[in-house]
Amino acid sequence: MGAIASTLQLAAGYCFCNTASSICTTCLGSRSPNSTGRKRSVLLLVMAILFSLLFQYSLAPSILHKNRWWNLYKSIPGMGKLLFKSWTENCNQFGDLDGDKADLYIQCVQNAGVYRPTAVASIFFLISAIATYLNPSLNREIWPAKYTAYLIGLIISMFLPNSLFMGFSLILMRLCAMAFIVIQQVILVDMAYNWNEAWVEKSNRCEAREWGSGKKWLQAIVISAILLYISSFVGIGFLYKHFTGCTGNQVILGLTCIGILVMSGVQLSGEEGSLLTTAVLTAYSTYIAYATVSKNPSAVCNPTLGNEDVWGIGVGLVLTLLSLS
Repeated sequence: MGAIASTLQLAAGYCFCNTASSICTTCLGSRSPNSTGRKRSVLLLVMAILFSLLFQYSLAPSILHKNRWWNLYKSIPGMGKLLFKSWTENCNQFGDLDGDKADLYIQCVQNAGVYRPTAVASIFFLISAIATYLNPSLNREIWPAKYTAYLIGLIISMFLPNSLFMGFSLILMRLCAMAFIVIQQVILVDMAYNWNEAWVEKSNRCEAREWGSGKKWLQAIVISAILLYISSFVGIGFLYKHFTGCTGNQVILGLTCIGILVMSGVQLSGEEGSLLTTAVLTAYSTYIAYATVSKNPSAVCNPTLGNEDVWGIGVGLVLTLLSLS
């Protein structure tokens, strides 16, 4: 019995060490010529997203209400006041927590929390791209130092004034976000085409084995496309019901509808058209329209102002992870 117990302990220890080694190699990098830094880069992007959510929905409210995280920083002489001043700079135009524009004031401070992790990540990847261009092996090396550098930069950014992340920096980030949306659309088109072709191929294989057996895959393509279209039309109807009354919102929703019709017509009129691909882009366009109108700073135009957009954040995270994968 003792020998059996020792054998089981050795086996468990080996499995644990092997798993830990694999995790460290995946997260912290490998010097193997066949490895790349892609997985580690994605992990750092995920870290930036998680820190953005933490700063926006946990740290920023604690700074405003001076509780939780605030108690930790105020224990360090001078840090509490510096943190509060840095995060509320340029947000004072909306008053304070007791003013008529309290929702805008809170949103401004929460947005300041998002700027910091994303700005540090942007600078990190810019420097990393230049370094990799000069020395390609750096793409897979010294990732522990890279993660440490990012975390140090993140801590420093917490005490920098908001003015550094606004003005020209904010315009630059918006332009980069526009570029990311375009790239994301290309990725979604490619994924939708691959999805469609994969199911058509499965249908053809089933037909080769038994006539008529591949029809279920073609039906699945049509049903998926119909569900996406229905979801999009229901979503557009919801947007027209709750976000009308402002010219800007009406223009955005109108352009979305026109874009969907034009896109569907172009896709279905060509020989290589794909109903499923069009349906995916239609659903994506509806989400972009919602994300746009729900960020309107006017309370008259945006009934969700001041509320936590859990649904929008969830969909955005899923799309981002799909794009990165």
